[in-house]
Amino acid sequence: MKTLIRKSYYYIPLLLLGAFYTFQAVDFPIHDFSNYYFGGAFLKNGHFNTAVYFPYSFNKSISEMGYQGIFASYAPNTPFIGLLFYPFSFLSMASAKLLWNCISLILFIVGLYRLVSFYKINPTWILLLPILFLVPLKNELLFGQVYLLLFFLLCESLLAYEKKQFPKMAIFLSIAILLKVFPVFFILIFLFKKEFEPLYFTMISCLLFGLFSALFVGTEIWVFYFNTVLPKASNGEIATAFVANYQSVFMFLKTLFVVDASENPIVILNFPILFSAFLLAFKIGLLAIGFYLSKTNLSRFLIFSIWIILMLLLSPYGSTYTFILLIFPFLNLLQSELPHSKKILLCLLLFIVTNLPLPYFIENRFPFSYLRLFGFLLFFGVLVFQFQKQIRWKTVHYCATVPFVLVLLFKKSEIQNSIGLLDKNAPILIYDFTIRKNQLTYFYWNEKGTKATTIALRTNSWKPLLIQDHQIYLDQKQLTFDASNKRKPILINGNTVLFLSDLHRGIGFYSIRKIKIN
Repeated sequence: MKTLIRKSYYYIPLLLLGAFYTFQAVDFPIHDFSNYYFGGAFLKNGHFNTAVYFPYSFNKSISEMGYQGIFASYAPNTPFIGLLFYPFSFLSMASAKLLWNCISLILFIVGLYRLVSFYKINPTWILLLPILFLVPLKNELLFGQVYLLLFFLLCESLLAYEKKQFPKMAIFLSIAILLKVFPVFFILIFLFKKEFEPLYFTMISCLLFGLFSALFVGTEIWVFYFNTVLPKASNGEIATAFVANYQSVFMFLKTLFVVDASENPIVILNFPILFSAFLLAFKIGLLAIGFYLSKTNLSRFLIFSIWIILMLLLSPYGSTYTFILLIFPFLNLLQSELPHSKKILLCLLLFIVTNLPLPYFIENRFPFSYLRLFGFLLFFGVLVFQFQKQIRWKTVHYCATVPFVLVLLFKKSEIQNSIGLLDKNAPILIYDFTIRKNQLTYFYWNEKGTKATTIALRTNSWKPLLIQDHQIYLDQKQLTFDASNKRKPILINGNTVLFLSDLHRGIGFYSIRKIKIN
């Protein structure tokens, strides 16, 4: 008991910091927590269906419940999130957020304590966490996010994996997968190490939890999620097409090589296929590195920690609160035999990546707006360089180069004959437009509800067009060829088509696009 109390002292600063921001969050805007809370609320009210993934419908329904000043988006969350937050929907939104943050903080401390105790890490290092992870912890609690729970689930799955308690491990890991999807990459560790028992248990557990959730949310929404929502999310399409805030390799390469008349009009080289080639080469290269390190006799804790970094780099979008998961590689770093100089360098890079506010980066001109990403890549490079002998770099290079060349040779250019009508400062969520007397009025939604803006548009005539199988047709001629959601196509003046589309954007985040007819 005395040992427990003595070790607990080191967690007090972290707990106090968490408690401070937990109570700060009471008066903070509801922010991301609204996405989760109203998912549970709609499940309780019997309105949890595919419409929750369309932000206008989602926000309109929230407004009709009497809530104002909220701008929410349920995508890209899984249907499982709605079931998880169902019990919280019986509380007021403020009370639910307070309770959620309290539970998350307690589970986070418990998971951290168990991790440190199991690996016999000097608890004195815990005193650094409130400094190195100040912003991730702060934003996690202020926004009401789920990554403290995710940290706990991954802690428990790792400890159960170490103890060869595979059924227990599978339960925690499968819940983590259903919560945020990307932990599914941990399955590759079992596959690469040819550890089929934990692999089977995890797959079965995921299936059972998925079927269990389907009893409450239905199968239709799960099918819609896998067919529509997940592919868009995997392609970085959460809201708008270009978001420097994500600080991901995906978004950096897209900004570098893909031009967009509205959102990214100036690029160094407009070569979308090069974007696809570099991105695929980067992903394959990372997976090859993960393959070689997984097959070595390195500790499970180290392999697990490196895969945390790999998953964050593979993700097309990122945020400050996701960096709370970097506690895993940080604790592993402390146990390593690296020289103190390299440990200090890595801790300094970690501090810069996790704590410097985004405006320090994104207010700069491209590519300097991605300095945080470069810092993260440098952190990863310095860390992985310590294990260069375990990695066959020639094979990694080959694995990355071959798909790069194949994409350049055989990938067909996307047929893209439409451009954005409005500039990059246009509202993020346009849901309708009308044309009258040489004016176009578009309607959009923000935290203040429905708004409208009118612009001049010369119109001598207009008529509605037909949409079949998500494509626009004019006199039986197909005009569009992409898989985006489209609404309200109109032919004006006999030579221009205007329509709403979420092309390269989050599902239902429509913008107005136009096609010139020859």
